[in-house]
Amino acid sequence: MNIQVIFRLTLLFSILLACQAPQLKDKKERSRGTTKISNQPAAKPPGAVRKIDPDKGMSNPVMLSAAGGADIGRLFNAYYRVGQQNNMYPFLDSQTKKKFSKEKILQLLTKLDFGYDIRLSGATNNNPNYVLTYTCQIAQTKVIKQLKVVVENDTARIIPSNLLQGKIFQ
Repeated sequence: MNIQVIFRLTLLFSILLACQAPQLKDKKERSRGTTKISNQPAAKPPGAVRKIDPDKGMSNPVMLSAAGGADIGRLFNAYYRVGQQNNMYPFLDSQTKKKFSKEKILQLLTKLDFGYDIRLSGATNNNPNYVLTYTCQIAQTKVIKQLKVVVENDTARIIPSNLLQGKIFQ
């Protein structure tokens, strides 16, 4: 074979592998179940935005589209685990924000008892609030906990049970 033909085939093969490498990396991360948390909203596919009738409220206030489909409790938990209290602050309800200063809330958020795995297992609508039920894995024991959520300005907000005692769940 001619050296030029071998060189061109090698170059073509290298280009094809370079194009496939980012896709392979994403598939590996998805198969391992890893997730990325960023401060930027997830890109929305065309046609994904739905108009919401103001009389009916949100179609699913448990979910946050800016979080890429993650429920509010798991997103709040993820921010807690990586120590990003500033990102946790917007997820609290307005009554809690009126009751305490921002500095006090950020200080209390560092002292939460919330560093365990949680999984959303149900939601109940108790107008105007929602109660989200989570299955939690605490010290090798499955525990059921409930999180109270209110919809404010078309976004779910957490109503902490007792922030002074470090309790988010009811």
